[in-house]
Amino acid sequence: MDTTPFHLILLALDIVVLGGLFLWILVRRNSGSERSVYQYEKSFYAPIAARFPSLIWDIVGVILFGGFGLCCFAVLSRLIFTNYVQQHVYRFNVGQCIAEGIAIHWTLFLIGAASLLYWNRRFTLSAFFCCCAAVLAGISFNVLYWEPYHLRVEYYEIKTSKLKKPVRIVFVADIQTDRITSHEINILKTIQRQDADLIILGGDYIQTFQSTLDKQLPEKFRQLFLDHPLEAPLGVYAIAGNITDVSDAKMNDAELFRDTGVQFYSDTTFFDDEEWGPITLVLLGLGHSWGGPRLAEDSDHFIVMAGHCPNYAIDGWTNPKTDRSLSGFRNAERAPDLMLAGHTHGGQVVIPFYGPIPIAGDERIKQIPRNMWSGFHTYPNGGHLLVTRGCGLERGWAPRIRLFCPAEVSVIDIIPE
Repeated sequence: MDTTPFHLILLALDIVVLGGLFLWILVRRNSGSERSVYQYEKSFYAPIAARFPSLIWDIVGVILFGGFGLCCFAVLSRLIFTNYVQQHVYRFNVGQCIAEGIAIHWTLFLIGAASLLYWNRRFTLSAFFCCCAAVLAGISFNVLYWEPYHLRVEYYEIKTSKLKKPVRIVFVADIQTDRITSHEINILKTIQRQDADLIILGGDYIQTFQSTLDKQLPEKFRQLFLDHPLEAPLGVYAIAGNITDVSDAKMNDAELFRDTGVQFYSDTTFFDDEEWGPITLVLLGLGHSWGGPRLAEDSDHFIVMAGHCPNYAIDGWTNPKTDRSLSGFRNAERAPDLMLAGHTHGGQVVIPFYGPIPIAGDERIKQIPRNMWSGFHTYPNGGHLLVTRGCGLERGWAPRIRLFCPAEVSVIDIIPE
């Protein structure tokens, strides 16, 4: 969605705040009580004691007007981010407006404050705020414009005695787009470059809301797969996610892949292939990916199980409303050889030494251990779990950001021992 009107309002606020800071400094410089101090400070040999009082007032001015701008930003956000405005005035992404507002306009304020302080001969303080602006600009660029769209290919390896020859699986989840851009094209091109034997798409393909609905999006998404077809000897499969809602466009998940060569399954399905091992592919429906599936009997097949939510592979899920519990494979006597899941996006924001902070989530994510929101995990019962960070971003109200959590295409090599 276009956030330009919001930025124009904030730009006017920037001018008011920086204009107020300029007048604060100018009035003090021209006041009788301060004029002699400023003149004395022009000397290189002016003692710190003479500089310190007026320096404090300059810092106070930056804090006061910066705080005033932040309060106005908060009040403005609260006033315009309402259902009435969304429905009758202008439709925009609330979270993205806030994220871009902080990133862009705080950087502008810091640069403006540094310039005014430099004009006021506060060279050290000006350099400090310039450094702060540079750091904020760098972090903002990475979070908003680089990391969300810089696709990283992650490679994993499993050794097994069940297969006759190596199998390469490419797993991608949470494309979750609301428009077709070069990023979505790059996802398909990256998948195809991996020379996979089996390709699995793990759900959440498009995400639309009434306020952002492009009724042509489902057809554009299908056309994307027609223009950049995916091929693999063992097939290309897609499973259902929890977020896709294209009811207004009268097209369901299965229709997204019609005539594209991608086989879509919305319920638990089993496939066997003897040539590679044998290998069994289990594709879970959305409900089963919350938990509950069990292997019927021991098998010498290499079992690959894919579900949108990772709960089925960990501890299952307990519905807080009904107390109904579904179990998972982590503490089971036996688990599939390889379990694949998405849904979490890795949190999208990861704080060093703390872990992921969810941009958006539900009760299913909250019941997953924080250290298992992404990555490759091996269980004592022989199971391996890969939770991908996903290729896309949470849409709707959420800010479209990633921090220490880049978009991912997962490649798993299964090697015979």
